[in-house]
Amino acid sequence: MKLTILKGIGHDLASHLDYQMSYGYFKDIPKKRDINILEKKDELSKMCIAFFKERLPTSFNFNRIKEINLNTNRSSGTFKISIKIKVDNIEFKSYNLSFMH
Repeated sequence: MKLTILKGIGHDLASHLDYQMSYGYFKDIPKKRDINILEKKDELSKMCIAFFKERLPTSFNFNRIKEINLNTNRSSGTFKISIKIKVDNIEFKSYNLSFMH
């Protein structure tokens, strides 16, 4: 498996979180968050981890992922999501998605 698949999963997660944080299950969370989802054990982190695990091949060792940093910032009319993934010693560019609501 190419590690670049993690970039695609990160992008899909950002799109999924846009909906969930705007209209869905996580709409009442704080406006700003900066967390490593592998360290936190709240419902948002558990959902993000499950999102990755469901999409990765079973042959991939999930323990190779050292960090999945989620940064969100919601202001009036704009919602920004940044996801940074670190596997082994490789850090993927963060995803900076801005959504207008």
